[in-house]
Amino acid sequence: MSFKSTQPTVPFDSASSQPTRSVVVPVYAESPSMVVSLVNDLHAAGWQEVVVCADRPDSDLRETLDALATDADTLVSVSETRRGKGGALIDGLDRADADIVGYVDADGAIPVGELDRIYDVVADGDASVAVGSRDVEGDCRVSQTPIRQCLARGYRSLARRVTHAPIEDFQCGAKAFRAEVWEQVSRQMRETGFAFDTELVARVHRRGYEVEEVPIAWDDPGDSSVSPTRDAPDMLRSLYRIRKSVRGPAPEAPGSADDDATKVALVTSHPPNRGHLAEYGEELARAYGQRDDVDVTVLARRSDSAPPVEFRRGYEVRRVWDRDSLDGARALLDELVAGDYDAVQFNIHMTYFGNENVHRFIGLVLPPLLSRVYGMTVLTTMHDLLEVVEEDMVDENIGLVEQAGARAATQLLLMGDASTVTSEEYLDIVTDRYYSPNVHHVPHGTFAYADGGLPHIPEPFRIMVFGHLSPTKDIETVVEAFEQVRMSVPDAELVVAGDSHPGFPDHRETLEAKYGDRPGVEFLGYVEDDEMDDVWGNASAVVMPYRTCTGVSGVFQLAKTYGTAVVSSDVDGMRTSTVETGGDAAFYESGDPTALADTLINLWVDRERLQEIARANADAAAAYTIGDTAERMVELIDREVSA
Repeated sequence: MSFKSTQPTVPFDSASSQPTRSVVVPVYAESPSMVVSLVNDLHAAGWQEVVVCADRPDSDLRETLDALATDADTLVSVSETRRGKGGALIDGLDRADADIVGYVDADGAIPVGELDRIYDVVADGDASVAVGSRDVEGDCRVSQTPIRQCLARGYRSLARRVTHAPIEDFQCGAKAFRAEVWEQVSRQMRETGFAFDTELVARVHRRGYEVEEVPIAWDDPGDSSVSPTRDAPDMLRSLYRIRKSVRGPAPEAPGSADDDATKVALVTSHPPNRGHLAEYGEELARAYGQRDDVDVTVLARRSDSAPPVEFRRGYEVRRVWDRDSLDGARALLDELVAGDYDAVQFNIHMTYFGNENVHRFIGLVLPPLLSRVYGMTVLTTMHDLLEVVEEDMVDENIGLVEQAGARAATQLLLMGDASTVTSEEYLDIVTDRYYSPNVHHVPHGTFAYADGGLPHIPEPFRIMVFGHLSPTKDIETVVEAFEQVRMSVPDAELVVAGDSHPGFPDHRETLEAKYGDRPGVEFLGYVEDDEMDDVWGNASAVVMPYRTCTGVSGVFQLAKTYGTAVVSSDVDGMRTSTVETGGDAAFYESGDPTALADTLINLWVDRERLQEIARANADAAAAYTIGDTAERMVELIDREVSA
C-alpha cells in the first residue's frame, strides 16, 4: 500500500555505487546478548553504519556498548536519563550519515531480512519512505491478548483520522527513508515517546513524500512495555498534540512544484457514492489535479466501500461526513475549520446534505457560516434552482413551507464570498430574485471531447436512457414509444443504463420488474467508468425523458463528450439544460409516447439529421471542457483569496 507524493521520488543514481545504509537501534532494558546479535546481523547483511542509542544502561549493557563502540562502523550514544524511544531515535537519526537512514526495534521481533526488504523499497526509488506493517497482509497479532488487539485497532483508527495518512500500521518499529526526508522533518519532531512513529508518518505525509507500506513477518516478543490501562490516556494526549502541531500551515518543501499552489477544499459527492453530483465532482477534481496552481482535497461522504483517505491522480479524497446526520455536518465543519485550506468550494444542489429538510438546511448553512463567522474564502457552485422546476411539479410535490425554505437556503448560499451557476438563465434568475452581489456564470463543461472525426451512428437502432432513475424521468413514456418504434424498426433496441436515484431507492428494480421482459428492452444498472465508452459508443441516440429539470444536464454533457444525438422532452428548463449550453437536440412533447416515437423514427429514417445532431454535440464538446470550467473556478477563487 502506498500513498501519493507531491514531491518526486527519484531513484538513486544506478551508475554510482549502491546507496549507503544506516540504521538506528533504540535500546532500553534489552539484554546485552540481544543487542550484540542484532548489531552483528545488521553489519553482516550490508548495513554500513549501525547507531545504537541506549537509555540508562546497567553495568553489563554499558560494558557491551563500550565494546561495540570500538568498531568504526558502529556509533554508540548513551544517555543517563530516560529519553524515550522517540528521543533516542531523534539523537540517532541526527548522527546517522548515509543515503538511506531508518531504525528497527532492538527486541528481535523484526528479522533483519524483513528490514532489508523495507530499505530496498527506498533504494529502488519506489518511495521516499518505507514503513513496515504487521497489518497489511495476514494477521501477525494473533498472539496478542484481545485487549491489546483492540487497543491497536482503536489507535490505528484514531491515528488515521488525525494524520490523514492512509496506512494500516503506524507503530511498527521498522522504517526507512532517504536522508533528505529526515533533514526536512527532524527539526519539527516533538514526540519523544511511543508516538514518535505516528508523528513521523504524519509529518512526511504532510510534506507530500511518497510512503509505501511493506508487509513484514513479525514475531511478537510478548513482553511489551506498553500498558493498555496506563498508557492509553498518554496515547490520546499524544494524538491531540500531533493533530495540533501537524495540522497547522504546511511547511514549504524546497523544490516542491506546488509551493505557491492555492489549497482548496472541494466539498462534493464523489465515487464510490453515486448521484448528488458524484461524477461531476470527480471530473472537476481531476481537472484541478492536472493543474500546478491548485492543490485540491475532496471532502466527500463516508463510504463502506472506500477508505477514509484515498489518493487519486493529482488529488486527495478525505471521506469525513454523512448525509442526514447532524454529527456528519459537524464533522465536515470541524475538518474545514481545522484544515489548512486557502479556500473552500461547495459543489452542491439543494438536496445534497440529506433527504430530510432539516439536514438539507443545516448543510446549506455551512457556506455562509464559514464565510461570515470563520472568515474563510468560500465559493459555492449551485447546480439547481427551485425557480426552474415545472410549476405543476412544485404545486404537487413541494409545499409552501418547503418552497420558502428552499428560497431561504438559496439566499444563504449566495452569502458566501462568490457563487457560480451553470447557465446564463440561472444567472438571470438569481440576480433578479435574490440579493446576489457576486454570482457568476461558469458553464458545466464536458468531461472529454471527441477527436474531431465524424460521429459513428451504430446499427441496429439502439436507443438509450442514461442516468439515475427516479419518477422525474419518464421511463413509462419511453417504453410505450419504443414499442411503437419497433413496429417500424423491428430490430430496434432500448437500453436503460443507470441505477436508482439515491432519493428513490429500488426505483430501477420496480421498472425492471415491470418492463425488463419486453422484447428489445435491457436494463444495465449502474455503469462503471471503464464501461462508459462501450455503452455510449453503441448508442445511436440518447433520450432525455425528464418531466422536470432543475439544473444543467450532466447526461447532455456526456452526449456531447461522446458525440451522441439527443432526443429530449420539451419542458421548462430542458432547453436551458441542453442546447443553450452548446450542441443540439430534437425535442418532443413531454408525456406523449406517439410524439416521441415519431421523432425517433423520423431521425432513423433521416440519418443525415441524426448525424447533424451528433456532429453538433461533438463540436460543442471541444468548445468548453471541464478543464475550462476549472480554469474559471481557479480565477474566481484566487481573486477572492487575494481580496
